[in-house]
Amino acid sequence: MNPPRRKTKSHSVWTAEHDTAVRRLADAAQEVKHSDTPSSQQQLRSAVDAARDMGIGWTKIGDTLGIASGNAYHRYRKRTTQQRCDANGTHG
Repeated sequence: MNPPRRKTKSHSVWTAEHDTAVRRLADAAQEVKHSDTPSSQQQLRSAVDAARDMGIGWTKIGDTLGIASGNAYHRYRKRTTQQRCDANGTHG
């Protein structure tokens, strides 16, 4: 008898759009370092959400932000209510 097969993660192909999302993330992180304002924090959160929407993993996000992937996950895993509404195409 053969053992059950393990599920494997499917990986998408890395595109120029992924590069753009990572650059946006790095730029937003740099802006927060220079001027830690609510606006810059919001831009960073938006950049993280956009990266996640593209399928970019927490390891790459953490590396880009200069923090551990687990820390990136815990800090940015939850979206605000407005961001969830915008992502679903609803307003409210």
